[in-house]
Amino acid sequence: MLGWLKRDKKTQQGMSTSVLPDELVEDILSRLPLKSICRFKCVCKSWLAFSSNPHRRQKLPRTPAGLLYRKYESGRPPSSLGTSVHLARLPASDKEIDTRLNFVPARYKYSNLEDCSNGLLLCYQGGGYKFEAFSNAIVCNPATKEWTAIPHTEPEPPVYRIDPRLCFDPLWSQHFYVFKFQKPRIGTCIKVEVFFSENSLWSGCLWETEDPFCNASLFINGVLYVMHFCDQEILALDAPDTSAQWLNHRIIQLPGFATRTDTFNCCDGCLSQSSGILCYAKQELDGCAVRIWSLESPDKWVVKHRVRMTDVFKRGVLISRKVFWRFDYDILAFDMERELVILDDKKADMIISVSISTGKGSHFLKVPKKFTEPCRSLFYVPYYGEVPALVR
Repeated sequence: MLGWLKRDKKTQQGMSTSVLPDELVEDILSRLPLKSICRFKCVCKSWLAFSSNPHRRQKLPRTPAGLLYRKYESGRPPSSLGTSVHLARLPASDKEIDTRLNFVPARYKYSNLEDCSNGLLLCYQGGGYKFEAFSNAIVCNPATKEWTAIPHTEPEPPVYRIDPRLCFDPLWSQHFYVFKFQKPRIGTCIKVEVFFSENSLWSGCLWETEDPFCNASLFINGVLYVMHFCDQEILALDAPDTSAQWLNHRIIQLPGFATRTDTFNCCDGCLSQSSGILCYAKQELDGCAVRIWSLESPDKWVVKHRVRMTDVFKRGVLISRKVFWRFDYDILAFDMERELVILDDKKADMIISVSISTGKGSHFLKVPKKFTEPCRSLFYVPYYGEVPALVR
């Protein structure tokens, strides 16, 4: 039982003891915004213990704020230093969240938005096909306005591409990781190094492969899942400890049809999670429905939902062809707890929020393709808790 919900007989002058079961307290608190629950930590030690308990935190709500995207600012050069982070907000999202990063030093403010993981953002002045080191990088939390710089790395030998992945799961650890996939100018081998926020150090090369695992990714329960560029499979890398010499890894086959063929070139589906279980969403071959699977065992995918897209778009044909056949929409993100799917309607240049349970959609952002670049992996759910490596 929770001591802070008890009434002491002596202090209450003979009043009977009143105790609420933990399950009832969790149900009550689950109806409050997470931001308010995090503030409970300041009340007393027992409230701090309750709100910091990982098992209970998993049951508390985290309301998604929307979709992060980059936008070229007027008067700034169209380069990585000329972009700013914006948030396409969902209804009822926290309006105080500073996704434009006004709280970080000026030299970092217009860095590239590279990744987002459970409320933390990774930004650095580089990205894409660059022949430079991983430098001027930060990890920050727009909800708490805290940040930290990532130590500079000098890749050796010079690399052709750097692909960093931010990994943070507060239900698993309060520390975060940065997995850096780097491809050299010469050769096809991709090497992986890891940054540990626990000691603020980079590892040496912990894993290497020739397969292009460079698509959407997700970090759950200490495992980084990265989708293959063209094959229907996903790489699972276990987060190492600071003394690890090699990364444990495995390959998982994805459900659904082949992403790319001689005549078909479509989006690659989308990853999410539900109660710590990996989930995957992808269109059916004709685009008229989206299926959502969950990984129930190491090699068993189970269909959980099927959402009809013809009801959302009010038309029966949702695939078109120029050179290749393509869907008329992409799946940007989905949230199983909130029963929400975020779609990019490429015909109307609109971002659409769709209810998984009712199949009803609503537009919440007009996307001018010339000026914005939505990032499908950057579905933003604020985190108001403490991250030891971050400071104001």
